Amino acid sequence: MKNTQRICTIFSLSLFSLQLAQAQDTAKGMLNDTNRLGTVKILAIRQSQTPTVTSLTTSDLNRSSGLSLQDALNLVPGVEMQNREAWGGDRIILRGYIPNLGSAANLSVNTGSGYGYMEYIDNIPVTDATGNTIMDDIDNSNLGAVQIIKGPASPLYGSYIGGSVHLYTPIVAPGTTSIQEQAIGGSYGLFRNNTTIETATDKSSIWVNYGGQTYNGFRPNDASKDQFAEFAGNFKTSDKNTISSYFSYNYSNQQLSGELDSAQVYGKKAVGDTNYDENYSRVTLESARGGVTDKYQFNSHFSDEATVFLLSRDIDQVIAHGYTDYTEGDFGGRDAFSFHEGILDAILGGSFQKIAETTNGYSENHNLLPTQFTATNGSPSDAQDFALNYNLFTQWGFKLPAHFTVTVGGSMNYSEFYIENMLNSNHEVGNNPPIFGGPVKPAFTPSGSIVEALNPNVSLYASVGMGYTPPGLSNVVNTDNSIDLGLKPESAIQYEVGSKGKVFNSKFYYDVAFYDLDITNRLIQEFVNGVGTYTNAGEQRNMGVEATLAYNFITDKNASVNMIRPWVSYTYDQAKYITYNIYGKKGTTDTVTASYSGNKAVGVAPNMANAGLDFGTKIGFYLHATYQYVDKVPFTFDNEHYMSSYSLLNGRLGFAHQFGHISVDVYGGVNNALGATYYTSVFFAANIQDLAQSNDVNYFPKQPQARGAGGDGYILPAPYVATYYGGLTLKYTF
Repeated sequence: MKNTQRICTIFSLSLFSLQLAQAQDTAKGMLNDTNRLGTVKILAIRQSQTPTVTSLTTSDLNRSSGLSLQDALNLVPGVEMQNREAWGGDRIILRGYIPNLGSAANLSVNTGSGYGYMEYIDNIPVTDATGNTIMDDIDNSNLGAVQIIKGPASPLYGSYIGGSVHLYTPIVAPGTTSIQEQAIGGSYGLFRNNTTIETATDKSSIWVNYGGQTYNGFRPNDASKDQFAEFAGNFKTSDKNTISSYFSYNYSNQQLSGELDSAQVYGKKAVGDTNYDENYSRVTLESARGGVTDKYQFNSHFSDEATVFLLSRDIDQVIAHGYTDYTEGDFGGRDAFSFHEGILDAILGGSFQKIAETTNGYSENHNLLPTQFTATNGSPSDAQDFALNYNLFTQWGFKLPAHFTVTVGGSMNYSEFYIENMLNSNHEVGNNPPIFGGPVKPAFTPSGSIVEALNPNVSLYASVGMGYTPPGLSNVVNTDNSIDLGLKPESAIQYEVGSKGKVFNSKFYYDVAFYDLDITNRLIQEFVNGVGTYTNAGEQRNMGVEATLAYNFITDKNASVNMIRPWVSYTYDQAKYITYNIYGKKGTTDTVTASYSGNKAVGVAPNMANAGLDFGTKIGFYLHATYQYVDKVPFTFDNEHYMSSYSLLNGRLGFAHQFGHISVDVYGGVNNALGATYYTSVFFAANIQDLAQSNDVNYFPKQPQARGAGGDGYILPAPYVATYYGGLTLKYTF
């Protein structure tokens, strides 16, 4: 009955959208945008494969300084990007999906990484075999384009519940050779430089970039230093074969100033958590990533695209109550065969990914420097873990009469985990330690869509797709180091209808979507006799609307003023826990049942709205202005406490012009021009006592000894005042 009601709702919304639809070109004109000093990457995901894909061009990515992907993604409906440090610890939330409910320590934002979605750069996975996405070794300042699939709408890219994010390096224009230097400076000691060399013929292209960035921070122990070296190449070895490659070396050192409480943040205190500051807390990362893609066109109907990749990464993390040394090696491959004949477009392929990781660390319950950790005052760890995921996928598209396209597909997804604890019960290295683990329950995730092209400039679509998120290593390992392989993946089904179009001589662009995302088998942490375990016991439902509207007042590129383009976007997300019953820890061994069923999902703003203006002139002056509103957000499962809403006003003013062989782009900008108090991320827990510091007077007005708070703080604030930046880019084309 529930599914029947949803199908009826979707059919009604389809008729409503059909009445509204007047035009759509699937935004091809917008995707062919060119950078002032470069060329946008040719995008890999076609609308015919996934009608729900959202694409960002170089201009979209550079409405602000261009250094932070967060500035661009947070303007996209249904997308929110948060970060634990000013320039690191990123994670992306798609349509309000945050996996693995439980204590604050087990939410992905608290570890500075993302779960529940796949991420790629030039067809190479950024997400590792455990499902963890670390972005500290991705240089966001040199992306040519970004594509986003929201929700489980495609079987081709992992079928994760959140969807997938695809990053692309720039493609060099054929017949050009150039060298480019970019320098950006800003508030709190921000300095960034990029040196780029690129060259291309009709048969090959090479793009090389080296960049470095430093930042002093606005709080104690808040500085960062990054270095990135990247290479991307495309080589046409024959009329039928093309080889593409991507390699990078990355170094990142992000200091951790720690979480604050509400009194400190809303009192605009530029302070840090003492425990973090005294431990010189930080995340230091060094990695090398590489991959090669070979595309072979057998004939006009049949082609194959194969990718192999490798990642080596070391992470040294010191936090308030411990430290971890982490080393991983990750490798894998993907192969997809494509067939095209008449009305049929078919894809059949598979992928695999394996990770081997070594973790050594220490955790303790008091403020101690790492040199003071011993077996008597803390808990050491020394483990070797392995994870493997692999899948088979297929998708079949049929072009039918009356401009209909029907697409069906699915993927079969497998995951395996193996844990080897090197320490015995005495915290000593044991002889021949046992290996625990094995496969978890596989997940089949089908999907389908129907698209109608009402005319060359309009499309209307409806889609349904199933997705999954496998349990992570932290979920299958219980707090007493026992292993639970009986966990099921979190699963979901998403229904979506929408329409995209251009009307009024292609001046007015719109994109509207209605979705219903039902997530079951949610992983919930519970404590029994002092042992923390996970169980599949939760259900969450996210229903929402996403809309983007833009109007091009001027489309004549030869006019003195050649761009006046206002735009707005809006997200409504009604995210609720249908079933959420857990055990809360009381003391060391007792348990108490708590129920949050019917409550709003933590971390999800019900309303987010954006507006902007893009202005340009023929001579080269330009302006980008954006406004962002984020509604109040619950951060405790009991819904007793919310983060306040906030509004951000950003702007960039510049001049870009080509003088013969030399291209110049000089600009300046401001972020948070209104001086709003807001956060870059926030921790979640069952109640405020698990989060707030004992001296948080906003939540504990009694004497400190009677407050009973057991947290370290929960808010990671952004700078409390407006921040500024200025930059210069020079490019010489031979």
